[in-house]
Amino acid sequence: MNLPNHGKYEWLPLLNSIVTDFKPKKIIEFGPGRGQTTISMALALKKLGIGKIESYDLWVDEYWGDMQDCLDSFKQWDVSDLIDLKKVDFYEWIKLPIEDRKFDILYFDIDNNGDKLLDLYNAVKHNVDDGSIVLFEGGSIERDNYGVGGRKMN
Repeated sequence: MNLPNHGKYEWLPLLNSIVTDFKPKKIIEFGPGRGQTTISMALALKKLGIGKIESYDLWVDEYWGDMQDCLDSFKQWDVSDLIDLKKVDFYEWIKLPIEDRKFDILYFDIDNNGDKLLDLYNAVKHNVDDGSIVLFEGGSIERDNYGVGGRKMN
């Protein structure tokens, strides 16, 4: 299976398999960074022939590049048509009406810590009760200390 490569994302094949097995129509992603996770999920959707991804980030950290870096990567992997990429703050998104926050899978990676994960839980518990799944990354010291080229993620 051909997927993007980034040292800390050794589990991208698992993420791709989860999407393939769950067959979501709508994925919400917070924190695409450079787009590796987004592409991995989009390739699964492409293989299934169903679904779209709404991917949100603020790109406030030069480590992760900018929105255009993501768009270029999506084009390179031929998945642009499956992804709607926008600058959206998670804390603004959770203020939207419940009907505007529906999803089948939510992938959450915004420099997570316990407080953010609790805010996420409180905002999407109703989705999970209805059968949606939430995947998150981070929230540990080990993850925060991982870096590329001598630069840490957080």
